[in-house]
Amino acid sequence: MIARFHEKIRASVLWLQRFVNRIWYAPLIGVLAALDNLVLVIPTDGILISSTMLTTRRWILLGLSVAIGSTIGGLILVALVKMHGLPLVLQFYPGLDETGPWLVTQQFFDSYGLLVVFAVMASPIVQQPALILASLSNAPMGQLALVIVAGRMLKFMAYAYLASHAPRLLARVWGLQGELKDSGLELKS
Repeated sequence: MIARFHEKIRASVLWLQRFVNRIWYAPLIGVLAALDNLVLVIPTDGILISSTMLTTRRWILLGLSVAIGSTIGGLILVALVKMHGLPLVLQFYPGLDETGPWLVTQQFFDSYGLLVVFAVMASPIVQQPALILASLSNAPMGQLALVIVAGRMLKFMAYAYLASHAPRLLARVWGLQGELKDSGLELKS
């Protein structure tokens, strides 16, 4: 069943990428990046990388679109958690507060605060636990927004640049292979 789900995602991404040269494509993948913060099944990294490889001249536009969309989605998640607390999160993601990424992020967040949020935003690690923990810790929204946008810009602009200039390096990035595979891309280092 999971294999079929991943195959449907792959087919959807490949269908979507037929339109990579359209003017509305970059904003659309930005919207998908925003939604990824709320539904957790959109291979945003893989879509950005494979789309950039298809249109290397548009790497800045694609990277910015995904970074801005992901930032907006992250801020929406933060706002929702600030308003409704952990019960809202557990309603949609039962047991999230018992998962490995949640527990590790919580330990690091307790020790390092917003520095952990920045590190998670700039890495291929699942970002929702860090955003939720930061929201629950009452971190100031302004500071949290700056940390999110800085991390997302760093990550997605780096991915877009590498996809357009040195795609083989992306095969070595830890945690990225699953996203690349879901977007129909297999890179060899």
